[in-house]
This record gives sequence, structure tokens and C-alpha cells, in this order.
Amino acid sequence: MNTNNTPETLQVQGEEAGFNPSRRRFFQLAGGVAGLGMLAASCRRTPASDTWLGKGDVALLNYLYILKQVTVAFYTQAVATPYYDITASEVELQLDIRDQEVAHREFLKTLLGKDAVKTITMELSAVTFADKSSFLSHAATLEDLSASAYAGVMKLLSDQSYIVSFSKMASVDARHAGYVRDILNHNSFSSGMNVLDSKGLNWMTSPSVGMATLSNYIETRFDISNLPTF
Repeated sequence: MNTNNTPETLQVQGEEAGFNPSRRRFFQLAGGVAGLGMLAASCRRTPASDTWLGKGDVALLNYLYILKQVTVAFYTQAVATPYYDITASEVELQLDIRDQEVAHREFLKTLLGKDAVKTITMELSAVTFADKSSFLSHAATLEDLSASAYAGVMKLLSDQSYIVSFSKMASVDARHAGYVRDILNHNSFSSGMNVLDSKGLNWMTSPSVGMATLSNYIETRFDISNLPTF
């Protein structure tokens, strides 16, 4: 599925979405989302050659930038096609998370300048946005990855001037992850693998593992041969 991250598509479609979709609305959404697989198959535009991330710090920044493009696309779609029986507070929090992810994406794009990879082609057909459990499960995956990805990148960065900003961004994503996990399964905010280690510290995800996870949500192929990892 080709998800457009232009400012126009980031506008809130709250009036259409509503807070309490009817059962008919639910089946309309479910049917539409179920058809995304066929839509994605018809609009895929896999590049003839892989997109190079760059090397060193540029590759690391592009990795985070790709991650943020995915999360923005994910929450933009979630806002446009909310899950059945969504509450007003859940809608508001989704909007807040989306807008914070947009801010992170634009910050990274500015840091990269001309070295930023182009807008990528998404593949979100694995997510049934009309189903609360499907949305939350994928949201938890992306938010857990976001928080742990920053830790992994900061371990490898040569330019330490980014550390303070990235620490702040990681803390925001950790709040997102805690919220999503608690909605999905009450009191599960720190449970599961690769969340907290035995010392109570947030887990670090290596960039190569992070890109492998993101490949489930991206149609574009990337050359990560010069991406630092561990």
C-alpha cells in the first residue's frame, strides 16, 4: 500500500471517523481494510535497485528516519480508519502520538538534509486497522522498536552531539509504548522480550535487527551494507 505522508494526508479526519462507529461502519471498515492486500498488490512499486542508506552516522540517521516514516504512516492510517468502538480519549491519544511522530520525522529529515532517503513505499496490509487488537499489537511492535532503536543507535554514533535530543525522543517513544501495551493488556507495559533487561534498563535493538522488523511494513528495499550494527 502506498501511503502518502504529505501534510494534507496528515490532517485529522475526525468528523468522518467519529468516536463510536456503528456496527455497519465497522463492517465497512473491516471490509475495506481486508481488501488492502489486493490494493497493495496492485500498487506496489518495488525499485529495480536497492536504496542505499549511506554509511556511518548518515546510515544510522536514515535508519531512524525510515522508522519514523513508518510510524507516521501507521498512525495516519489509524486515525483515518479507526477501530470499532474506539473511545474519544483513544482517538485523542492517537492524534497526539501521530503528531509527535511527525515532529520526530521532520527533525531527523532536517538533520539529514540532502542525505535523507526519499519518501518510501509502505506495506501496511498486515494490519487490520478496524480491529483494535490488530492495531494495538502492531503499535506495540513499532513503539517498542522505536524506544530500543534509539538506544542502539546512540551506542554506535560517532557524533555525540545528537545524544541529548535522541534521549528525549526515546523517552517519548517509551511513553507511547507503555500506553499502547497497557491498553492492549493491562499492566503489561514492561513485559515481554526485548523491552527491559534484568537491570530494569531499556533494551537496545541493533540497527540490522530493526531494519529487519521494519521490512514487514515497507515495500521499498534498502541497501544496509554500510549501516553500523552490533
